[in-house]
Amino acid sequence: MISKDKGKSSRAAIQASELRYRRVFESAQDGILILDFKSGKIVDANPFITNLLGFAVNEVIGKELWEIGFIIDKELARHAYLELQTNNFIRYDDLPLQHKNGQVIDVEFVSNVYEVGLEKVIQCEIRDVSERKILTKKMAKSELRYRRLFESAQNGILILDFISGQIVDANPFILDLLGFSYEELVGKELWEIGSTFDKDFTLQAYEELQRKDYLRYENLPLKKKYGQLIDVEFIGNVYDAGGEKVIECNIRDISSLKKLRQVQYLAAIGMDDLVNALVSMAEARDPYTAGHQLRVAELSVAIAKELHYAETNLEGLRMSAMLHDIGKFIIPAEILTKPTALTDFEIGMLRSHVIEGYKILKLIHFPWPVAQTVLQHHERLDGSGYPNGLKGDSICDEARIIGVADTVEALTSSRPYRVAVGLDIALMNILEESEKLFDPKIVAICLRLFREKKFKFSSSKIKESFSIETIRKSL
Repeated sequence: MISKDKGKSSRAAIQASELRYRRVFESAQDGILILDFKSGKIVDANPFITNLLGFAVNEVIGKELWEIGFIIDKELARHAYLELQTNNFIRYDDLPLQHKNGQVIDVEFVSNVYEVGLEKVIQCEIRDVSERKILTKKMAKSELRYRRLFESAQNGILILDFISGQIVDANPFILDLLGFSYEELVGKELWEIGSTFDKDFTLQAYEELQRKDYLRYENLPLKKKYGQLIDVEFIGNVYDAGGEKVIECNIRDISSLKKLRQVQYLAAIGMDDLVNALVSMAEARDPYTAGHQLRVAELSVAIAKELHYAETNLEGLRMSAMLHDIGKFIIPAEILTKPTALTDFEIGMLRSHVIEGYKILKLIHFPWPVAQTVLQHHERLDGSGYPNGLKGDSICDEARIIGVADTVEALTSSRPYRVAVGLDIALMNILEESEKLFDPKIVAICLRLFREKKFKFSSSKIKESFSIETIRKSL
């Protein structure tokens, strides 16, 4: 006979086991239905499934599985129940159920038959996969977008295995660029395909990419299938794809760009020669101011650098400053070198140099607004300048800079009609006219350049001191 103590102990163990089961059953984060094996009626349902489908426990218990509203396909449910009785297991990875309010929910449905005591019961585990299904669709859509970008990209793309360095994918652009078929590239290691000149260099680059996750060559020579050389920009990145590292190589053909840069370089040299020729032409008419335009350009560029101008814009400003007095070519030398005060008519002729300079420069296709800058460099903020009396923001920034630099340089250099007034007076002049005639920000920078950064003009290339007589003899 079983002792009373042992009986109590067994009952206590059963109760403890039942308690543990109920805790797991009640707190499970998947839906659980317990069915009677013979009838298919629901005998228990946990809170997760009732919350998921919106039914109360009393609306579920005692009902056959296909009787409840959440089973959309009743015949499928009956067939599944019969199959479950035969095979003791059934699974649906994607089964639509209906919430009490009509909303359709996608679930993963797994049923097992097991014995409790001497009786069989059916346990149905139901997992909401709606979010997973949405995520899968998004991933598929994302993959489709990626493939479209990959296939249509106008740069070459190679995807490499991180560990082996083998090419696992190649887009049409790189195939066309290098002249290989897809089959000739995929499965080969990068250094096997013969496009790089130095296998050891390629291996070292690959190892560096593994260490640093990034690699870039701005100008890398590659060889096409039949030996033609091309210049490319090569960028390699390591990124994570589903828990695995892969290497993406972006390859851009810069052969045409390299040729264009060579042409631009030659054009820039030609542009400099043209500018120097024009400056020499102007200074031939007014040798007393030889070097003036060069010094104005020096100060203008120094100011612009303080304003953080881009390098290309600095070059445009430099050329504008070098040519700002080019229009004086048409002014009679007698007026340019006159040692006495000019008449109103002569002042009008002298002021016309900005318009004449504009007429000359607008015919040259500079990549910067050189002609417009030259036209405006004598305009002043209050509208008192010439030739158009522009005010404030109507005057371009380059013209404002040159206006300040031109004034300072002119006052610190001697002219036929006056001696140089000196740097201190020149700086005081632009400070007093700040906000009225000159841009205060540009004035402040100009003052700081001379007073704090010790800016100095270059010495004039013209060493001889000119008198009126020697000037006229030289013309």
